[in-house]
Amino acid sequence: MGRADCCCIGRKLPCRLKTKRTPRRSFSLAYCILLYLWLPPGGTTPLERELMVKTAMIVVDVQRDFCAGGALAAWDTPSLLAPLQECIDVARRSGVTIIFTQDWHPANHNSFQTNGGKWPIHCLENTPGAELMPPLCAAAGDIVIHKGTAVDGEGYSGFDSTGLEARLRELRFGRVSVAGIATEYCVRATALDANRAGLETILLTDLIRPVVETAAPKVLTELGRAGVQLMPSPRWLLLLKK
Repeated sequence: MGRADCCCIGRKLPCRLKTKRTPRRSFSLAYCILLYLWLPPGGTTPLERELMVKTAMIVVDVQRDFCAGGALAAWDTPSLLAPLQECIDVARRSGVTIIFTQDWHPANHNSFQTNGGKWPIHCLENTPGAELMPPLCAAAGDIVIHKGTAVDGEGYSGFDSTGLEARLRELRFGRVSVAGIATEYCVRATALDANRAGLETILLTDLIRPVVETAAPKVLTELGRAGVQLMPSPRWLLLLKK
């Protein structure tokens, strides 16, 4: 027998060995609730969910009249459609909200040559030319913005008299990517206005098309100097997964 056993022989009192007790941590109810909310079973953290819901992809004016065969076709749009649709699909699955802008002009719009403007008639409201170019199609949960709906004004930007900025703030978006047509007009104006609105703005450089092929480099330089991030779509999609 050891010393501890001997000391108990012939005594009625039980032997109580001195052991080192591990101090107990007391967790408050509030702490437990916070822990539960922060790490839900099988889910992501609130921060990760917040980052996801604050990201939107603005697809600018990819409409029939601006694509090959349309009234005012941009350069090389056939090569744009498939990769753009693929990017949209992946972005949706990553929790990104897709925003489609569409020129939606009245017949007497002042940008038309028949009304003294510089452009042929295009994207008349409620006509096939104003529709999204297949395979693009707005899905449930997407946002569709009609612009250039008034008689006067260019209506280049998706933020011009559309309420888009207020809607993005209401829904707490903090960053947007921009793609679409046409680089030197509506894409440029939309990206600049998004940046001015304080949104982290990323231009998807492989998913834009200009009216004039040689116009793109100058526009990219201008946007980069203004603070817009220039990034190919594969890199942007990888960032969404981090």
